[in-house]
Amino acid sequence: MKNKKIDTMARVAMRIRGLSVKEKRLRYQDKMYTFKYVSGHYEVFLDGEKVDTFATENINQAIADFKEKNNKNRR
Repeated sequence: MKNKKIDTMARVAMRIRGLSVKEKRLRYQDKMYTFKYVSGHYEVFLDGEKVDTFATENINQAIADFKEKNNKNRR
């Protein structure tokens, strides 16, 4: 229980500093992508540069859409 309290405090501190709590890193095709939740959609970054945007609130759906779009572009 004590760890959960610390985790909650860390999230509050991150929000105060303007850092996103909803963020996930994904290694895909030997590159590290960062998915950040911003105002109802996910933005995808590669090396700090915005690569794509997906209009969904579900991180798993955003990742699936990203992979599907990437696979279509490779063909």
